[in-house]
Amino acid sequence: MQSADDEWDDEEWEEDYDDDSNFLSGMSVASKMKFAGGTAFVILILLSSMIFTNFGFYSGAGSLSVLVDVNEGKDPGDRTFNANILATSPTFGMLAKEGDYSISYEGIAQHSGKFEINDEGRGSFDVDYEEFFVGNGQYTLKTELGSSESTDTVTLNRFADSLSAEVVSFDGVTDDGKAVYPIDKDSSINLNLQFTSDTADISFVNPWVSGTAKIYQYNQPFNEDQGENYWDEDSEHGGSAESGSLVETINFDIDSGTGTYTYSSGTKSTFNEIQVGQVSLSLILDTEEFYDVEGSGDYTVVFDFTNDLGEDTSSKDGRTYWAWFHICQTGSNGKCQGDN
Repeated sequence: MQSADDEWDDEEWEEDYDDDSNFLSGMSVASKMKFAGGTAFVILILLSSMIFTNFGFYSGAGSLSVLVDVNEGKDPGDRTFNANILATSPTFGMLAKEGDYSISYEGIAQHSGKFEINDEGRGSFDVDYEEFFVGNGQYTLKTELGSSESTDTVTLNRFADSLSAEVVSFDGVTDDGKAVYPIDKDSSINLNLQFTSDTADISFVNPWVSGTAKIYQYNQPFNEDQGENYWDEDSEHGGSAESGSLVETINFDIDSGTGTYTYSSGTKSTFNEIQVGQVSLSLILDTEEFYDVEGSGDYTVVFDFTNDLGEDTSSKDGRTYWAWFHICQTGSNGKCQGDN
């Protein structure tokens, strides 16, 4: 059995329903059509703002994703930072077409700029390393579109603080053995350059550097059957490279994965690219450019270079490995022929 309150609620609901029915039934056909059309228009507006990126009540972004190129910093010679962006329009809003980005190193913004988004919600931008590179380490890319944000990180190693030039042409170097044979004065001398850095998390880096390679000669006969303990020590050669005679100065410019070097005579050559896990460069010494100055003897090459990228522009150095190697005119047995 219903209570008095239940009966009252039922009666009130019936009266409200009757009022709504009377309201609609009391409208003319034209008014009903206008009412239906207005309702349909509002629904259309709402649907359009949800479906189309360039239509809505306000500008912004529903979601935003940024992705740094997966090969960023890995390809030698590449000094352009690449990023791709994907965004969606906000609910009841239109997709913003321009956003902001910043690149930070150790929490400090080094470069900022703007990017554009197309009607499909996609965008991309490129930045030269010169605009933001400080040193080896992790860089953070932050993007903003409307009230949405997205970040991504990448590790870049393009700074070198030392150089080792392995004399692969000299007997015993590559297998860490003993030098039984010298290098013939008419043969090419292959130096495999490997730039390294204490701040890098890889074995060697591909930097942008420029500098000099000075060749010194120390006048003494070939000391046969000696290994690293002898050839990699200056103590056996007057105490330093400079104890010898400077016979040639080579100027070089290296653009990460390539470069050129020029002898004092003006002869210019291009570094050879070598794939050894990572890319390194090969400098081929032409003995015709320096051998006749002092002739046979122990030789060494001392490098001095500066980085073209990064805040640290101080001079860095490098050396051949082993430090010293012997050049002479050899006979059919591979041994030196006197002091020629």
